[in-house]
Amino acid sequence: MITGRQALNSIEEASAKVRSDEMRLDAALRSASEEAARLRQQRLKELRALAELKFHLIQKGELIQDLDAAEQQAKDLLDRIQCAIGDAETRRQQATEDLQKTEAIARERAEAFDAAANELLAFKQQITPSITSDPAWLGLEAKVESASRIASEADKKAAQSEADRERKRTPYESDPLFMYLWRRKFGTSEYSSGFFVRYFDRKIAALINYQKARANYTMLNQIPVRLRDHANRAGMELQVEQQKRVALEHDRLIAAGGGPLQKKAAEAKEALDAAEAEAQQARERLDALDKQYHSIALHDNSGAFTKAIELMAENDSRDDVRTLYREAARTKTDQDRIIVEKIDALTQSIVRADGEIIKLRDQIRETAARRIEIEQARREFRQRGFDYPGTTFGNDTTITDVIGGILEGAMKGIVLGQVLQQGHRRPPMPGWGGGLGPGPMFPPSRPFPGPSVRPPDGGFRTGGSF
Repeated sequence: MITGRQALNSIEEASAKVRSDEMRLDAALRSASEEAARLRQQRLKELRALAELKFHLIQKGELIQDLDAAEQQAKDLLDRIQCAIGDAETRRQQATEDLQKTEAIARERAEAFDAAANELLAFKQQITPSITSDPAWLGLEAKVESASRIASEADKKAAQSEADRERKRTPYESDPLFMYLWRRKFGTSEYSSGFFVRYFDRKIAALINYQKARANYTMLNQIPVRLRDHANRAGMELQVEQQKRVALEHDRLIAAGGGPLQKKAAEAKEALDAAEAEAQQARERLDALDKQYHSIALHDNSGAFTKAIELMAENDSRDDVRTLYREAARTKTDQDRIIVEKIDALTQSIVRADGEIIKLRDQIRETAARRIEIEQARREFRQRGFDYPGTTFGNDTTITDVIGGILEGAMKGIVLGQVLQQGHRRPPMPGWGGGLGPGPMFPPSRPFPGPSVRPPDGGFRTGGSF
């Protein structure tokens, strides 16, 4: 069994590892792209040297001039992007170090918060019997239970009527004559038409028995709204009673001497929230620098290195260059043979470098996808309140295996969310507040689920009938 904080630390460590792998692959791709560009530059030089020897096969001046220009253009482009990529990489590395520092601070403050919260919970547990036997508390508890039953029943009835409305209004809305009169507000004080139109509207209304249908359709739409309003009022009344109970618990906690412990826990929580906010800002800065880096040394066909490579490859693929290579290979003199062998070797090296670039791009895409999945799992972990003090997970071995599987690319991040949900154990509550929340300790950043107040048309899909 592990605590929620330990589980969160494991997820964050996995995220840091994947990001580190991604940056390592970025560096490898950058190195491979530089090597591919260098090989093509060298191949252009060898082609130029061969052109000087075989000038009688093609127009010597034009070819050499074109190759020189391509080399210089590629060199200028590479020099510019090398400088830009170096600066972007330096900023990104600094942002990574800043994130690691802020996350370390957040972990330290989380440990301090957990310790303070557990100390307060232990004190709360000690005084629980005296609180729950207090007649004032028992009276409020009875009111909360009664309000909870009323709110639950009201919510069920509202949900049933909403489901009925969705099911029963289809015949009305499928009738074009009925909807024509309904949209014109026929039969109400808002209806206005001339004598001629009014005459035929009355004929249509009589034909389809509109007055009765309109009354039924009106009730069909109004009843769910009224029931939902009633459910919302019942929910708010429940919250009022719960707040009264929490206020009494808080007063008893302070009277028993728990004020200093509560203050300590609240201050620790405030410090933790500040540290986590700073860590989140550091993540956002790193994400922005990641995008900036990738816009320069992009992993797809619009990357700067790729542009330089394509620039030189365009010259390599010229018809006259291919002719030069073919003719030189056929007539091989000693000098020709040496140059052609160099060109052959460089061509093979270019093929290998291109293959390595494709492989690295695929690995980077896969690694980035794993990082996104882990970060999504981390966000959901916090949104669900799994890092709340006292939270535990009984399937720690499975969690470790799933995280390892995600890092290896054998599992998806959604599996981690499912495993965490299965192993989640809520913190034990001392008994105050019917176990619905943390009581008067301090307001949680993500409260436990309680009775909800839903807006009209809340999308319930339960059965029922009028």
